Order: sequence, then structure tokens, then C-alpha cells
Amino acid sequence: MQNLYNINVRKVVLMGLPPVGCAPHFLSDYGSQNGECIDYINNVVIEFNYGLRYMSSEFIRQYPDSMISYCDTFEGSVDILENRDRYGFLTTTDACCGLGKYGGLFICVLPQMACSDASSHVWWDEFHPTDAVNRILAENVWSGEHTRMCYPVNLQEMVKLKQ
Repeated sequence: MQNLYNINVRKVVLMGLPPVGCAPHFLSDYGSQNGECIDYINNVVIEFNYGLRYMSSEFIRQYPDSMISYCDTFEGSVDILENRDRYGFLTTTDACCGLGKYGGLFICVLPQMACSDASSHVWWDEFHPTDAVNRILAENVWSGEHTRMCYPVNLQEMVKLKQ
């Protein structure tokens, strides 16, 4: 952050980590029985995100002419996972493209491995969300359309701010 500030960057969006403990790879690797997320992994992510948000607020305190908006990807992703019907997803656990339980054993290497409708899945492969999830998260970062993720302001509000 200091390096960006030193080259006169004053507006930054800082993205937190998503709930990787819910990714098909970790569901498979840690033996999730019914698709429940791996709390151990998600708790580490929550701690990391807390530190990131704290660091950004401290930076703003030290440099009041800067604007850092922390966007909580974990929060936005959990909203999708908990409200899959509202967003039109059929599954929150199984990858569209992969092998093994939850599609989390091997990465997608052939088009024939992919499901017929990726937009009905939260996960594309063992680690990555689908374009449909990324679209929802991007809309949240831009305007908070589905759920508020960004603090103190979303990207649309940040762009309007004069500094």
C-alpha cells in the first residue's frame, strides 16, 4: 500500500479472500460428508480478512487523503452459498468441471468433463467460482446490488468521490 501511495495512487479496492473451505477440492480432501464447508480453513481465511480490513483502516487513519475500500469476498460468497435458490444455483458443492467427489479431485482438463450448464453451479472447478458467481460478486463490489460487501464505500461511490 505504501508503494502505491508513494506513486500517488489514492483510491484502492482491496479484496478479501473467499470461503475457500467451501471449495470442492477441500470438501473432497478433508472428507466433507454432506457438503459442509471446512471450518478450520474458513476460520483461517476469516482471520486473514480481519487483518486485511484492519490494515486498510489503519492506513486510512495514517493517510487521510487516501481511500481504501475493503471488499469482503467471504461475506458476499457466503450470501450466495446460503441463498443459492435466490441466485438460481442448483448446487453449491459440486464443481461443474472436475472428477471425484464434489468434482474436487482433479482439475478440469477436457471440455468433455464440464457440465452442460455452468451457470447452475457455484464452482467451475476444484478451486474457482463460475462466471455467474463472479458476476454477482462484481455487481456487489460495484454497487452492493445483492449484498453489501465493501466498506466504507462500494466502487461506484468511490469513483464519485473527489480527492
